[in-house]
Amino acid sequence: MRKFVGGGLIAAAMLCASAASAENFTYEITWGDVSMVGGIGPDGTWGQGGSVEGTYVTTLADGSTVNGDVRCVGMDQPPSAGVFSLTLACDAVREGATEATTIAYGCNYLGEPGPDTALGCVGGIRYQQDMGALRIGSVTMHWNTDTTAHGTGQWYE
Repeated sequence: MRKFVGGGLIAAAMLCASAASAENFTYEITWGDVSMVGGIGPDGTWGQGGSVEGTYVTTLADGSTVNGDVRCVGMDQPPSAGVFSLTLACDAVREGATEATTIAYGCNYLGEPGPDTALGCVGGIRYQQDMGALRIGSVTMHWNTDTTAHGTGQWYE
């Protein structure tokens, strides 16, 4: 992931749970290869974008699991652009479903920025099935290797 977007990532995923699901959850993601585009700035290292796909397993508070696919796009930010080094937008679709849970992440390097540095992310999630009840919540993610990430989440509504 760290190769994504200037070392960036994508994120994540997760968390497709039905309205009857528990409010708290954890998740694990297995990422595929990151596809990078662009790059500007003095040395071409910021303003890069990327996309990545993967699979996730979410564990709900009652111990049950939800599996699915996740797809993310992201872009790194100029060094003085604000709070986050990377921003990500993701869709997670649980197995057998057509509606996606959408996730927006803000991420920072957990150490000196670089392709081998883990990322810590926070974000929001949104899910609505067939114009039914809207669910919103928050997530965290630790993108710890090129191919794996894990995190936590909570549905508020």
